[in-house]
Amino acid sequence: MNNFFQTSKKATAKPRGGFLVRMLRALFNLALIFSVTALVLTTGLYLLVVQKFEDQLDRRYPELAQDSYVYDSNGDRIGEFAGAQSRETVGPKRLGKYLPRAVVAVEDRRFYDHFGVDVEGVARAAWIDVRAWSVREGGSTITEQLMKNLFIPEDDRLEVSFQRRFSQSSLAFAYEREHDKREILTAYLNTVYFGNGAYGAEKAAERYFGKDADELTLAESAALAGFLRAPSTYLSEDTSRARERRDEVLDLMYSQGLIKQREYLVALAAPLRYAPPPESEDTAHEPFVEKVRREIEANMGAEALKKGGLRIYTTLDPDMQRAATKSVENNLSEDGPSAAVVSVEPQNGAIRTLVGQKDDFNLALDARRQPGSAFKPFVLAAALDEGISPESVYLSQELALDFEGRNFIIDNYDFIQRGQISLYNAMAESDNTVFVRLARDVGYQEVATMSENLGITEKIDPYPSTAIGGLAVGVSPLDMASAYATFAGGGIYREPYTVERADYESFGESESAYDHRLTGRRVLSGNEAAAVTQVLRGVVQSGTASRFHDLDEEIGRPSAGKTGTTDDFVDAWYTGYTPRLSTAVWVGYSEGRRPMLGVNGLDQVNGENLPLDLWSEYMAEATAEDPILDFSQPDLSKFTYVEGSY
Repeated sequence: MNNFFQTSKKATAKPRGGFLVRMLRALFNLALIFSVTALVLTTGLYLLVVQKFEDQLDRRYPELAQDSYVYDSNGDRIGEFAGAQSRETVGPKRLGKYLPRAVVAVEDRRFYDHFGVDVEGVARAAWIDVRAWSVREGGSTITEQLMKNLFIPEDDRLEVSFQRRFSQSSLAFAYEREHDKREILTAYLNTVYFGNGAYGAEKAAERYFGKDADELTLAESAALAGFLRAPSTYLSEDTSRARERRDEVLDLMYSQGLIKQREYLVALAAPLRYAPPPESEDTAHEPFVEKVRREIEANMGAEALKKGGLRIYTTLDPDMQRAATKSVENNLSEDGPSAAVVSVEPQNGAIRTLVGQKDDFNLALDARRQPGSAFKPFVLAAALDEGISPESVYLSQELALDFEGRNFIIDNYDFIQRGQISLYNAMAESDNTVFVRLARDVGYQEVATMSENLGITEKIDPYPSTAIGGLAVGVSPLDMASAYATFAGGGIYREPYTVERADYESFGESESAYDHRLTGRRVLSGNEAAAVTQVLRGVVQSGTASRFHDLDEEIGRPSAGKTGTTDDFVDAWYTGYTPRLSTAVWVGYSEGRRPMLGVNGLDQVNGENLPLDLWSEYMAEATAEDPILDFSQPDLSKFTYVEGSY
């Protein structure tokens, strides 16, 4: 009986611990499923985050907004264009010896040991989050900070969330797989904001200490590294707080074995002195630099300067620019009229000098003023192009015209009537009536077209008044220098330009971004251009340009040119050239039609006095080193002598 019951009881008993085993197995399976699911989700999210920026993650260095610099023909910097962020990127060799160490000591002491994410730092930050029951910033490595600056929208960078931290960490991990530590630290030091409007180490070194990053001392490097967290805190004439922060950084560097004791002690004892604010820039180059900006945008697009990083090498001759500026200062007072001086090289169109600024108004480029008699050579060019000889004779006498239902009365200055006169002498005397008659014979439209082909960029209306410089809009000093350069260049128009080439520099590497291509368009034959020059030589030798000047003697070489004066002495011009340089000088009040009376003791300013004073003084210095060349002589037998209409 007992055996039966014992056997029966034994047969129905449940295995000991079976429930616990099943429970553990179920928990293990759940944990495994959860882990696999979490891994899959995490991997998927990681790939999703990384895929969005895959192309940018693969680049050796990121594309960063930079400043662009402008250089004259000697290679000296004359201006800059600010990028979206004021920065100059440099390669690792130009970061110097101490700054990278200082930044690692302050920002990420385990930088060389982790794979983009500092597990120890993350664990510490997570523990802080758990205790605070909220997500707080912490545990960010240099790589993560770089990713935040490059790929996290600026509005989201201050947001502290698991999502933002995950994205940042994922990008950092992926970035470390493609880049070595030197590249990462270089990218970071070029990206980060150091305060005082300076992005990147090179610009920060310049703003704070007036030197390049690779010239920074240990003490200066430690100060810059200390500014990263709260730069505005340390920008003060009282440098005590900045020095305390610098010394904290030095302590960290020494304790981490990044500097030796002697270096540490010397740096601690060093004073902290900021560089003085830079002196105000020389404004003499502003008109020229503005022309550079317009050319870059026209040839490379408006985004080129926003992106920046350009090194722009130009045609500006600094000695000639100084000479033009000095000539204006010597001949004009600050409360008097203004002037613009522009020189163009006929053989290639290179702008060597561009002076003329009144407040924010670029007189050399944007002033549109009446050229007066300085326009007459364009009428002559149109006539020569039609085969009319410059020895042809026209009547100098008051002219009444009925043109398109409007009456025009053309007369000469002081109502002088010279009778029959050659075109050669009419130009020397600047006879209005002769050149209106000539324009009528040639065709007003032909005159307008010729002026535009020579280099006038404004639309010219085909009216009788156009022949003597009475235009609807006016012309710029640059256009006048360019058009006369076509005469000096043997009848070939070459578009005036300032930019020889532009290189794009990023992280110490350079590549060509733009090269000027020399082009030309024939407007006149060489013989026709030589004939224009011969006539304009008469203006210099015995015409209006000879009344107060002996230009050949004053500048030491032959030149040709034409004076120009508008009604009421509002605008005064002299545009002239040697075989190697064409220069236009305009004098007038920038605000508009204001007569120039009683200026510099002159009853009135006209093309024969003040503009010629400037032109002569400037050209004597600008051409001093040029060889003395004479102009080509025309073959006048190729033209037809005519007696003009009455």
